[in-house]
Amino acid sequence: MISFQEKSLSFRSRHALAWIMLGSVAGLLTPGQATATRLDLSAAERLLQQQNPSLAAYQQKIQALRHQAVAAAQLPDPHVSLGAVNLPTNNFSMNQQQMSMLSVGLSQTFPPFGQLALRSQQLRMEATAETATRAERAAELRWLLQQSWIQAQVAHQESSILQRQKRLDQMTEQAAVDAYRAGRVDQAAVLRSQLALANLENRMDQVRAQQQTALARIAELLGSTSALQLRWSWPHLQPPAPLAALQMKLPGQPALQAAAASSRAAALAVRVARTNLLPSITVSTAYGQDFMPGSPNWLSIGVNLSLPIFPGDRQDQTIAAEQEKEMAAEDTYEEERLRLARQIHTAYAQFRAADAQYQRTKKTLLPLATQAYRAELAGFIAGRTSMQSVLHAQNSVLETALQALVARENQALSSAELAYLATQYQGAQA
Repeated sequence: MISFQEKSLSFRSRHALAWIMLGSVAGLLTPGQATATRLDLSAAERLLQQQNPSLAAYQQKIQALRHQAVAAAQLPDPHVSLGAVNLPTNNFSMNQQQMSMLSVGLSQTFPPFGQLALRSQQLRMEATAETATRAERAAELRWLLQQSWIQAQVAHQESSILQRQKRLDQMTEQAAVDAYRAGRVDQAAVLRSQLALANLENRMDQVRAQQQTALARIAELLGSTSALQLRWSWPHLQPPAPLAALQMKLPGQPALQAAAASSRAAALAVRVARTNLLPSITVSTAYGQDFMPGSPNWLSIGVNLSLPIFPGDRQDQTIAAEQEKEMAAEDTYEEERLRLARQIHTAYAQFRAADAQYQRTKKTLLPLATQAYRAELAGFIAGRTSMQSVLHAQNSVLETALQALVARENQALSSAELAYLATQYQGAQA
């Protein structure tokens, strides 16, 4: 920053410049909010549930599984057969020989006992798992929306802070140029002020890019391709429950419910595979018309059974495969439980740290930085300190304000994550 000699500015000029800078820095503590608003977080969350394409895709998968469950409980289609029996090959006459006839038959296959009902139960359980997965996805998308909203809000407030800082840097640069023209400072002071302004411009560009990235992510989550105008406000997130209460809610988390339902579906698949050790039954009947004069017509009835008498390389292997899938589903449930437990502990610790940092920065560090700046400013007005000391104190206020903003961002992000982790699954129709 620029270092001015005490004789470089008159007392009146230093006094005016200092109080202008004080008023500008005071604005860093209470950044203004945009007035033109169209969409708040609550409305965005409602749109998310209605318009997000991935949630619609999950709903279609659920409906498909429910349709399959109904179809799986039905018997296979019966077979109708038509045929000519015992035709003489010399002339293919139907009344030359006895037993030459036309026949029509009907057969119905009955799968192993209980297999259809078990298969239908398995598909319904898979639909339940998919419904829980959809609830998990909805909670995750809501969490992602809150993250993006918080990041956009942080970028908006940081832009306001940096815009005020830019006015200070421009004023400092002009003061340095005037002092250089008057021969009171060397060219290095001007270059340092210009460098500080250029660095601030770079930082502002980065913040604008971060804000546009967050807005684009919000639009994607809402299934929109048009630009969004948001109501710039912090999400009204409830303080998280105590850690013990969050841990008690863990079994109801949609991800765990989905894993549990998948495990139950895998257990039903094992039972379905075991039914293949039982025979399937096919009942058939046929009616034949004999065209030989005086010959009766014929009726045939038969029962066919499959013979699963060599299960070693077929049924047993199928059962073993389904058992492995069941154990894999149980391991997946346990892995998911451990992951969520770890995530709860981590997010809770991050929330407490961020909350303490935000409160400390807001209530202690920021007032101390402001007091230090005012003390430096008073010393500059009295001619006891240099402009460099004032600008250093001014930058301390800026950096402390930005630290408070970052701490508040981390606090809000952790709170949103804990709200996501505390989501409870309300059933297949939720």
